[in-house]
Amino acid sequence: MTDGVDDNEARTLRAVGKGASVMVVTTILLFVFAFVGRVAVARIFGAAVWGNFSIGLALTQAIALVAMLGLNQATAQMLASHRDPATRWGIIRTSLFWTSLGSVVASVAVFFSASELSSFFHTTNHPQLTLIFQMFSVTIGFTLMSLYLAAIFQGFENIVPNAWFNQVVNPGLFVVFLFLFLVLNLSFFGSILAYTVANGVAFGALAVYTVRRLPRVLPPASSVRRVKAPHNLWGLAVSLWGVTALAFVTTYVDTIILGLYKPSEVVGWYSSATTLARLLIIGSGALTYIYLPVAARLAREGDYATLRSSYVTTTRWTLVFTVPLFLLFAFLPDQSMGAVFGSSFVPGAAALAILTWGSIISVMFGPVNATQAGLGKGRILLVAAAVAASSNIALSFALIPTYGILGAAIAWTVARVVYPGVGLLALIREDHISPFQRSLLLPMGVALGIGLPLFIGVDLLEPHYWIVFPMYFVGAIVFVFALFATRSLHSGDLLVARHLERLVGRPMPKLWTFLERFVETKPAAAVASTATWPGPRTER
Repeated sequence: MTDGVDDNEARTLRAVGKGASVMVVTTILLFVFAFVGRVAVARIFGAAVWGNFSIGLALTQAIALVAMLGLNQATAQMLASHRDPATRWGIIRTSLFWTSLGSVVASVAVFFSASELSSFFHTTNHPQLTLIFQMFSVTIGFTLMSLYLAAIFQGFENIVPNAWFNQVVNPGLFVVFLFLFLVLNLSFFGSILAYTVANGVAFGALAVYTVRRLPRVLPPASSVRRVKAPHNLWGLAVSLWGVTALAFVTTYVDTIILGLYKPSEVVGWYSSATTLARLLIIGSGALTYIYLPVAARLAREGDYATLRSSYVTTTRWTLVFTVPLFLLFAFLPDQSMGAVFGSSFVPGAAALAILTWGSIISVMFGPVNATQAGLGKGRILLVAAAVAASSNIALSFALIPTYGILGAAIAWTVARVVYPGVGLLALIREDHISPFQRSLLLPMGVALGIGLPLFIGVDLLEPHYWIVFPMYFVGAIVFVFALFATRSLHSGDLLVARHLERLVGRPMPKLWTFLERFVETKPAAAVASTATWPGPRTER
């Protein structure tokens, strides 16, 4: 036992907590770098050019995810599920070959079809969009390989490569190269060149890291017998490929369809709104990345009690960072858009308010997809992604021609809720896993009860844009206060304090005494962990 938590749960929460602490730091840096880079493009070149830039990002990222064939997630899941070094090398060899082939084919295909692709969009500057597609085609290959290399380490519950190289180095270099090329008077071409070069350099650094670090967690291939990858690698990859492709449709197809019907300037407004709204799900995405191999390990060990309890705890951790952004973007949308992108982008504020609701609801559902993938339930993931993608496509074509960015926002919001919602229903019905426990619902209710009237009241005063910066911290204080006021801490939450002690290098008994006053005497998650139900049905 460790601080009131059984050993396996402590190990699980330490793994998630350690990964979460890294992801929190890198997410903040991602927020800074991505915003500085993308906001700079939007502010310097205007909404129309930013709209073309966004279309290029959306389409090339879509093609990259499709070309990945689901091998990144399948590789991570199978490396976590197998312990034999020879089997692990078989998985890596097979997935590396097909990922490399997909990288080359996809990049070449987009480069030579750039002009035809640009002709589909309602833009006043087709040559500019063609150039964007040609330059960004190179990044498809870099993206594929970077995601794959990071997935190898993800399978060993190491999120450092993805966190630092993909979330910090890549956007950080984009900012550096962007301002360098602008100083050299390369104008808009400098911005797309900066994005391309940053992707290439980040991939190169990650490749070097992989060569040096992989032998520390896996014996060299030459020292183990050569075996083929497990026969179910492709079955899992294909199902996850479908999930990934459909998940992208759920996430970005509204932007692409908006570009088919509306001018680039409108796409620019909407892309700015989605950039802010997706900040809410960055923490959830980070949790998903960490939780997939953890769920796979717990399923392999048959420890479903820990799986259930850690699911609730980790979901609550993400809300600490998400709730303040929700209050800000949902109830101060004009000020949020103006503060970040400038007054010319305020027409996208109504869309931001709608999008934010979809983001917060999906975050409250927890790491649904990671848990389903860890349990090997690719069929459920595929069904959920298909339903969500279909709803986004149908609603986008039905609403965007008439309602523009508001129609796109509604389509995305519905899809964003449906995607994890379908999977969560399956988790509740088949696996008895649910985030809807007292320790999550009660503090969330108190935080909204305090935050909603507070933020609405501030909005009625029509404050200046700068108000969003102090109001974010007000939102954070409101949620933390709600956690303590409702005594909603778990024993597992105290492991965060233990991690803080290690970082500081000295014991903090006063902090422990303070926190223990607000721990539930018998958390709902702990009650669930005593169930006699043996575990979920799997689809391995």
